[in-house]
Amino acid sequence: MNDTQRMNYQDLGIRIRQQREALNLTQGDLAKRICVTASFIGQIERAEKVPSLETAARLSNALDTTMDWLVFGNRHKCDGKACPLFDDLDALIEYSAPERAARPAELSSETGGVEQRFRCR
Repeated sequence: MNDTQRMNYQDLGIRIRQQREALNLTQGDLAKRICVTASFIGQIERAEKVPSLETAARLSNALDTTMDWLVFGNRHKCDGKACPLFDDLDALIEYSAPERAARPAELSSETGGVEQRFRCR
């Protein structure tokens, strides 16, 4: 981490709230998806509590974003070119199931979405 990228928990909470609202999720909806309470989501959004690494990973998945964006606000850019990561992902999907070359969004819906990726204890 360089000097310009330090953890700012207020910014983290703001990004979580913005993305949650963009997805039309309530705090309760998001909480159910990641196995925490709605109260805890509110506390994270207000920077009163700090999520664990596992909770941050679950938040990024449930909010359909990256940990890098969630924590630091970095959106990955490819200078107007196709991103190799996404090209590789498309190639892997097509190679593994050529008769059903589903895109990631389709894969997510086929497997039950975010709720099915995590099991609450």
